[in-house]
Amino acid sequence: MSHLICLVTVFIASAMISVDDLGQNVKFRILVDKVMQPEEGWVTKEWMVKEAAETGFNVYCPRHGYNRMEEVRQVAKWCGKYGIFHMVWMRGSLRAPEGKKAEGKRMVWSIGAEQPLWSPNSDELWEWMSRYIVEYAKISLEIPSLIGVFLDYENYAPGGREGNLYSLSYDDIIMEKFAKAKGINLPKLPLDRRKKWLQEKGLHDDFERFQVKLWRERCRELRQAVDRYNPKFRFCVYPAPGTPFIVEAIYPEWATEKAPLILADACTYGRPGLLPEAESLRRNREKLLQRIEVPKRVGINFIYAGGIDPVVRGADPEFCGKNAVMISQITGGYWVFYEGPKYKVDHPDYFKWFSWANRAIAEGKLNAWHEPRQTPERLISQGIFAQAVESVKRLKPPEVTGKAVRLPKAELRGENLLLIAAEAGHPVEIKLENRPVARYRSPLFWEARDISLKTVASGTIPYRKDGFVRFTPGTAGIYLIGMTSGSCAYSIISSNVPVGLYSGRKLSFIQGVDRLYFKVPEEIKRFTIFIWGSGGETVRLNVYDPSGNRVATGQTTLKREKAEIKVDAGDLAGRTWSLQLTKADEGILEDHSIRLDPKLPPVLSLSPEHVFDSNTGSVR
Repeated sequence: MSHLICLVTVFIASAMISVDDLGQNVKFRILVDKVMQPEEGWVTKEWMVKEAAETGFNVYCPRHGYNRMEEVRQVAKWCGKYGIFHMVWMRGSLRAPEGKKAEGKRMVWSIGAEQPLWSPNSDELWEWMSRYIVEYAKISLEIPSLIGVFLDYENYAPGGREGNLYSLSYDDIIMEKFAKAKGINLPKLPLDRRKKWLQEKGLHDDFERFQVKLWRERCRELRQAVDRYNPKFRFCVYPAPGTPFIVEAIYPEWATEKAPLILADACTYGRPGLLPEAESLRRNREKLLQRIEVPKRVGINFIYAGGIDPVVRGADPEFCGKNAVMISQITGGYWVFYEGPKYKVDHPDYFKWFSWANRAIAEGKLNAWHEPRQTPERLISQGIFAQAVESVKRLKPPEVTGKAVRLPKAELRGENLLLIAAEAGHPVEIKLENRPVARYRSPLFWEARDISLKTVASGTIPYRKDGFVRFTPGTAGIYLIGMTSGSCAYSIISSNVPVGLYSGRKLSFIQGVDRLYFKVPEEIKRFTIFIWGSGGETVRLNVYDPSGNRVATGQTTLKREKAEIKVDAGDLAGRTWSLQLTKADEGILEDHSIRLDPKLPPVLSLSPEHVFDSNTGSVR
């Protein structure tokens, strides 16, 4: 705790800091808390504010409680007591109810997808948002430690979407207002025809200007209402640089001479492509410097802040601390969307490194992110192994012959898990290819563990190279090999042991796969296979029985990212089946994922000789 005692001395001095200094002479160190709050049922308690202050954060932002005004007041008072500031976190979107009340008032994307959110053109959204934010401004006069609101415009709602909030909406409200303003007759158009109709009539540019003008008027009214109480009240908005709504409406209306707009960027949440620490920090720095140019070109009064999220792959405690210092060297400070750690498990490690970072930032030691790594790096998450181990224990591996087999091409992407069957004392050799995708340049990392999850070997295959997984097992059985090459792709070229792809979680591919094999236990007469696309990237799944007859098919679409393909195995259960991942009727075949029914052995194999079976009936 000695580091905390030291920090209390350093940071209690922040009680004398003016809000005008934040992001200028004093770097923002914002904690959006989702780790301490759950310890008290998502209610903020004084000890949380105290711990945040002692760790060196100068803004505390509880994830829950925006609508509990007495709690907002109390948190602001506690922040003042401990010499830090308070910003209220709230979403910038509001769920719309089902039924007629919200009919024609929900968010409608240009592709025709309607989400259960009040449109940015609806009175309901603005009345709700204004009610709370103006009240925060009133409280800030009474309790100056409350300095603003942190508005989250990420799109969390279900249904088809084209990005974060907001882009142009094609809802009834705005379509009718535009038609009236232009004096045109508006036909009854289905949602997916509205943008095209406006384009065909040569009206879309006018429609865009019209909608943006209304957004700006709404933003201006809210800023003016806030300024009547506190012209220094800050708006912090995420994501940055921003969506069309943020750039076209929020930028010019919420950024003022007395209250710079705080722009919260998430591009530095974790490692880009799971590169080693030094390279990841360098690339995060490059991304921030590029993205900060957007508001600079607009010419608004702003403060830029890079984000950190421990739940993101590769964002271990030491990396987060180094990342915080790097971000603060080139921006007005950093913010943490603090989720993932467990308070009594790994939270102390994270706060140890944030404490180190905050001390370095406060002391102006902004080159500290270059210091050598102190803790071992794990670039493949523990979760991918832990999630699989119980079902893997119930698998029956295929025979190990020691013969090297060249395997058909299947390109994997993201973090995936291989299962192999091995014999004690017989060397394993699996040849892998690391293939670039677009401009990504990540190495391929792999780590082999036994069934007790003890690491037995690990390695790296450079960008655009072939390489090998090699180790000699001490005992016979199934081994797990986690691997990832960030945003690059990789494939198995050959193997001298049976190898399968774990598909009890999402198994991620890029491009198609001609054939994958799996076992259907004898007692399983019906099963389901799940596939996912993403946006314009779609996929079709064909399922083949043991004789090679196609018995089921299904696909994702531009509006439906997930599909479930139900299969009747009947008398053909107990044998090896196969499937194909190929182009859907619409969209492009690029990134997609697949997961097998939990009733099946969770393994897909590139060769029928490498198929894993269940040794206890169905694998649940």
